[in-house]
Amino acid sequence: MGLPMARRLLAAGFPVVATRHHDPHAPAILAAAGGGIVETPVALAPLVDVVVLMLPSSREVEAVVTGEGGLEAAMAPEQVLVDMGTSDPASTRRLAARLAARGVSLVDAPVSGGVKGATDGTLVIMAGGPPEVVARVRPILDAVGRHVVHAGPTGAGHSLKLVNNLVALTTMAVLVEAIRLARAAGLALPVVVEALQHGSADSAMLRTLAQRLQAQRFDPGFRIRLAHKDLALAEQLGDALGVRLPLGTGARQLLQAAIADGLGDLDTSALASDSPARQGLNRPRGPAPHPG
Repeated sequence: MGLPMARRLLAAGFPVVATRHHDPHAPAILAAAGGGIVETPVALAPLVDVVVLMLPSSREVEAVVTGEGGLEAAMAPEQVLVDMGTSDPASTRRLAARLAARGVSLVDAPVSGGVKGATDGTLVIMAGGPPEVVARVRPILDAVGRHVVHAGPTGAGHSLKLVNNLVALTTMAVLVEAIRLARAAGLALPVVVEALQHGSADSAMLRTLAQRLQAQRFDPGFRIRLAHKDLALAEQLGDALGVRLPLGTGARQLLQAAIADGLGDLDTSALASDSPARQGLNRPRGPAPHPG
């Protein structure tokens, strides 16, 4: 999602400099759109006022910021780091305290809307951090999203994103069960979707799932392995706060089974496919790996 977000920033008139990417094509695409490219995070920091990260988990964020050759060593007072991925709120707060000792502010600003939302500039952004710092980076957030919610202090944005994904992914899981039941009952998918869309079971997740299934397109908009990571983080947050999430646990186990079957890099909509590979996904597969 980082590349389309960077292109939205360029289109809005922001100068954008990026580091080398695991996708070898991304830097060339960004450069062609007018962006700058540097080799390492530490080379990036002196060139900008605001550093935006769009990484899979806290593990990668911590590596890029505090690891060898990381951003921390090169960031100066008054700079702002914006973490727009879905990270662990506790890790976010620890990292913010560490950066604050250098005079650097951190805003957690995860997004909802997927690759399409990033491309269209229609993301919903959930920001956490001091109001004055969130206000400072608000023009950047407005350039990539259609709605920004200030969730509260540092870490609140990531907590709110876990709440959002708990709702979205448990909805997805029950839709997968419903589609399986409908197939077993001999109901045609278009008939099921039409009925649900015009009744109380309608949802954005249903519409997205139906479009994907109709086109048989399971290229990743939201990878199964990342969805699993998010639900594991939601469970971790619930455990810390004494809140049980049995529906979230069930959805996480569904995703875990898909990962065990080698499907982790497909879109979550693949869970509702009638492919034979889906037949083993009703069984839970042991404890969740560390969510990162």
